[in-house]
Amino acid sequence: MASMRERMTAVRASISDITNGTFSDDNGPHVVSPFGVELRRVVLVGFVVNKVQREGDDSGKKRFESITIDDGTETIGVKVWGEEDAAILEGVKEHILALVVGKVRKYSDEVYVTPEVVRELTDPNFMSLHLMERYRAILDRSGVSLQDSMEQQQELMASIPSKDVSGKLANDIIAYVRLEAPPEGLPLKEIVAYFEKKGQDSEKVQTKLFNLVAEGILNEVSIGHFCTSDM
Repeated sequence: MASMRERMTAVRASISDITNGTFSDDNGPHVVSPFGVELRRVVLVGFVVNKVQREGDDSGKKRFESITIDDGTETIGVKVWGEEDAAILEGVKEHILALVVGKVRKYSDEVYVTPEVVRELTDPNFMSLHLMERYRAILDRSGVSLQDSMEQQQELMASIPSKDVSGKLANDIIAYVRLEAPPEGLPLKEIVAYFEKKGQDSEKVQTKLFNLVAEGILNEVSIGHFCTSDM
């Protein structure tokens, strides 16, 4: 009896690893990231910023559901067709932090993910852990040194159209971190709690903070601890 085909390992990635990579159907659909990591089955973490639903009809159109997730580096669609697969996204709501495991696909000019698992995350520190695991995946799979990978990440971020990190909230976060952060960095939970007391939405604070990290304005000195880049 032939052995079962081994399941592909899911690789932790940022969305920009996919959207700024090179897609190919050779040997099966995949993306080669700017760091040279082959991405077929991926793990992503980001905020659900949009959800679309369409019921099937008598003309033969299948039920369709999709969400768009944003991890601070880019956005990507997570899409399913048909009743059985649509159940994966059925309970997913907008404005949550979600973990997505799925396969990279492309239709027309759009690269997207077909999900196997979509799960809400209640601990915002999971984003920081995910980013650290992503760097480990770069080291394991590309042979790039950690220093080189960090330098390439900065170069990659410089090539991506900048997100708007200006504005009062961003400036307030920068000022607070600069004033309060010890050498080991300020915990994410403490930053979020401080701004929640001032009436800010926790999701907006986290999204803005991770955008500031992506822009190089804040640094994550250890998992879930932040300081300004000039410290």
